[in-house]
Amino acid sequence: MPLMPSAALWGALLSACRTYGDREVAEIAAKELVRLEPWNSGNYVLLSNVYAEEGKWDEVEKVRVLMQGGGVKKVPGQSATG
Repeated sequence: MPLMPSAALWGALLSACRTYGDREVAEIAAKELVRLEPWNSGNYVLLSNVYAEEGKWDEVEKVRVLMQGGGVKKVPGQSATG
């Protein structure tokens, strides 16, 4: 029985790509994530971080422009400190 990849699976793959520096697979995973969850800013930010870690600032800018074009806004981070 074949398994259809979910957004959770693609997100895990994208995260692993960031950890291990695999930009090519990261781009494939991000493309699928944008197709499945075009509203999820975290997917765009994760791909942007992959590019930033490689110093590919023009690609970082392209991702940010893509977010703006799609009306996607980055959700501010939060911290729970005690």
